[in-house]
Amino acid sequence: MPVNYEQLRTQMKDAGKTLRLRHDAFSRAAEQYEKQLLAEAGSGTLRERLETALADKSETRCALPMTEAIDAVHPLPPMPPVQIRLLACDGSQISPSRHDEISFGLINAAVIEIITHSGKTPRIITRTKLLPFDDLPSENLLGVQRDAAEKRFLAETAAAAGKEIPVFALCDGPLELFTDTPDMKDQDLLKAEYLEALSQLARSRIPAVGYIDRPRSDPVLRMLDLLRGKGDKESKNIGADDSMIFSRLLGPGERSAIFGMNSRLNRELNDEMKLCFFYLNIGKAGRPYICRVELPAWAADETIADMLHGVLIEQCRILGGHPYPFILHRAHECAVVTFAEKEEVKSMLLREMAANGLTPPEKSNKQIAKDLGIR
Repeated sequence: MPVNYEQLRTQMKDAGKTLRLRHDAFSRAAEQYEKQLLAEAGSGTLRERLETALADKSETRCALPMTEAIDAVHPLPPMPPVQIRLLACDGSQISPSRHDEISFGLINAAVIEIITHSGKTPRIITRTKLLPFDDLPSENLLGVQRDAAEKRFLAETAAAAGKEIPVFALCDGPLELFTDTPDMKDQDLLKAEYLEALSQLARSRIPAVGYIDRPRSDPVLRMLDLLRGKGDKESKNIGADDSMIFSRLLGPGERSAIFGMNSRLNRELNDEMKLCFFYLNIGKAGRPYICRVELPAWAADETIADMLHGVLIEQCRILGGHPYPFILHRAHECAVVTFAEKEEVKSMLLREMAANGLTPPEKSNKQIAKDLGIR
């Protein structure tokens, strides 16, 4: 049956009213949180009060103030036409499906290298791995394996790169690896592999950078709620996030203070490797667009942050009216496995089965019916 638009008309009217109420609630909350942020920035007891609050709620994931005021705003620094080596990695995967002729998994990762203001053609390297058939991973585990493979590939490529000019190693998404699925196999091993990649970058003094487009996390709001004595269950029941504060606080091209993070992973890391972040407005006047940028504590000084701030804005401007770092966009284009490529890999596997005396199986009846358009 097609979508029942007659039934949806009434639901859409209700949805429109709900969205209006949510928007108004967000606006009121944003105003209150911004006022609190500005007030707390001048408090001489902020850190002491936050430490006291965290003593009882140590598991709360929240921002931590560092050396600068929490309401600090940094303008876009002047960017002389110096060369910077940018490396970015992205990955994609083929997830096993029992409905295909043969169930298989694959991880494809791409690293792209751009030397800014050099006129040189970007360098692209890809790495493709067919997963073993005797232990194909679940969808969740495959995603974690891909994340770990991306960071390892990025770290190895960066370590081999020249250090005659500043280098940044970028990835799309958080630097933190989330492996908290209880039944996930080998998560400790993957986490160790992931952290070793970040450590390799640190030993080479190459900042690892996580770029989160349109973030929906709320560590700064959680910090402010803790300072007000609110617990997790009491705070942000309207689904608010940090972007609503920083879209008001930051002008086009400006970045926030650098914050630390109280998180499970950071509590396991040494001080140099702990993850930090700042917010960056890559939008324009009247249309803010907030992204979050993560980096390790050893690289969270003003000189590195200013250079990273400038080069990210420069990269975002390449794509014009829809700003996003060009190098990350190209890394995605190079890493994505197309449907045609998946079919070619599958054909290669089926040919190898035949070459080894096996009869190639067919797709499941369900998939055949779908392919034929049978409803």
